[in-house]
Amino acid sequence: MTDMEKKEVVINTARELFTKYGYKKVSMDEIARTSNVTKKTIYSYFKDKDELFRYFIEEELINMKQKIEEKINNESFTDKVSTIMLEILNLRKNSALLESIIKDCNTSSNNAMQNMSFSNYYDSEIINYLETKINEEIDQKNIKKCNAHLTAFIIYKVCLSILFEYDEPIDEKTITKEITTILKDGLFN
Repeated sequence: MTDMEKKEVVINTARELFTKYGYKKVSMDEIARTSNVTKKTIYSYFKDKDELFRYFIEEELINMKQKIEEKINNESFTDKVSTIMLEILNLRKNSALLESIIKDCNTSSNNAMQNMSFSNYYDSEIINYLETKINEEIDQKNIKKCNAHLTAFIIYKVCLSILFEYDEPIDEKTITKEITTILKDGLFN
């Protein structure tokens, strides 16, 4: 097996184990054993378990951004925001990897803080991406000048709060439609 093939086996095995058992229950020994490689081989690719896990978070973020970029080419700002929110909400709701992070964060253990760090990293990357998109629209004079970082934070956190904390079941399309309408038209007459 070539070096690249070994790395792919390690990545696929680790992804499967992290998704199935969560970050805290998976050891590098288990990844090595299941991958049929030595731990030394894994450490030649990844400094530690945190770096390996962060690889998957970054992979999901890259895939999400690529999906969004393919869809928002010539859309209006409102449609772009709607598309971005929908993709973010779908990923957040349907990602087994993120589910394992959240599940591990809700347990009281030493790894809960590490998983919170992974979750914060994920959230900050999405907020930074939204901020970039908002700044692009400000530069093109498609929207009013505003604090892009704060606006991105508000949009993201409102989406998540509605998705996970709203007192009635609600789908992602309804969430994005309502938030987009508020952003576009405001609440005041």
